[in-house]
Amino acid sequence: MCRRASKMAGSSIRKSCLPKIKSSRKMPKSAGLVDISDCPPPWRSWPETNAVISALQDEGGVVRFVGGCVRDALLGIASEDIDIATDLLPGAVMQGLERAGIEALPTGLDHGTITAVCGKRHFEITTLRVDLVGHGRHADIAFTHDWEVDAERRDFTFNALYLDPTGELIDPVGGLADLKARHVRFIGNADDRIREDRLRVLRYFRFFARFGDDNPDAAALKACAKAAGDLGALSVERVQKEILLLLATETPLAALELMKETGVLEAITGVPVNLSRIASLLSLPVESDALLRFAALLHCDKDEVSRLSAKLRFSNKHKERLTHMCGKNISREMDERDQAIALYWLGKQTFADQAILLWAELTPECDFRQYLDRAERWQRPPFPVTGRDLLTHGVAEGAALGQLLNDMEIRWVESSFRLTKEELLREFLPDA
Repeated sequence: MCRRASKMAGSSIRKSCLPKIKSSRKMPKSAGLVDISDCPPPWRSWPETNAVISALQDEGGVVRFVGGCVRDALLGIASEDIDIATDLLPGAVMQGLERAGIEALPTGLDHGTITAVCGKRHFEITTLRVDLVGHGRHADIAFTHDWEVDAERRDFTFNALYLDPTGELIDPVGGLADLKARHVRFIGNADDRIREDRLRVLRYFRFFARFGDDNPDAAALKACAKAAGDLGALSVERVQKEILLLLATETPLAALELMKETGVLEAITGVPVNLSRIASLLSLPVESDALLRFAALLHCDKDEVSRLSAKLRFSNKHKERLTHMCGKNISREMDERDQAIALYWLGKQTFADQAILLWAELTPECDFRQYLDRAERWQRPPFPVTGRDLLTHGVAEGAALGQLLNDMEIRWVESSFRLTKEELLREFLPDA
């Protein structure tokens, strides 16, 4: 293995994030909903929440929590992103917050959104609105006092649940029943909701992966399939975010299968996708993250992984890790010495990534837990020779010194890290 490449592989894992054995704990999708009137979510009692609500009410506004924070509270899921809807106009929202000494940021002023910063908490506050003309991500809008109209312009029924500060739940579009049934359903006509924002196709599958049961919505799937050919016009950064969020869900396989059936997955990847490798990966008794799953989705084809991660504008850090995990430096029958050498050149993260992907390729029956345990315990031994040592022994600065140091390190690793500095110097510089 190339020393330069190996150092790159090891450099991105200063903090180990090696996979753990899977826990058996899993919230059943059929579990009932939380009674949030008796058991309000933790964020409801934050002092910052009360300060923001009081500031808006003192300005004369009706205020309700909405969207993901309400949905997640009903499911018993902790949430830090708190969205608030109000009938106050944006100017009045800013005025009320500023009067209360709360910082008000006009993060989406044209669309009625103000971010309140109270202590370390952020609250996104949006004026009730109706979308007039859609433009992909944004739309021409008008402000309204009609809560039902505001609900109808949202995406999915369970994202249009409102919670009054008194604890009353308002459900204008049937989201509560859908959430209880784990049914992901567009509000109104699915074609219309997707036409307003094509990204909702990917959001449908992500929400199905998180919350859906074995009951995909037929109208939603038909609309998603119809829109698959238009997904190329989406911002690649938004597509990347949705794909990684979907892959990071606990059980993404059913959603990926639906994406394949509707043509959405091929529209995103640009190639026909076989889901057997990712299915095998997900069946392993170890955890895997979104990047491992992304590589498995493309069968660890280094060229395809590199192409798609570049197309979707992954971060350099993510692209580097993906490149190394597809390097195929790990084999099935490596003894402890070979594993130690591979760990030295690759680093813990790349070694573990490659071992897991090979495990998925060779089916779950080929247990690689010993490889992963070794990686978890691995402590990289320090190479005993430095450039200063070579200078002291008369080696001139320059490329020759670097090459000599590289050759000595390779020899030391091949000795299973046993050769001492003195032995290496005698072997490589016998006349010094």
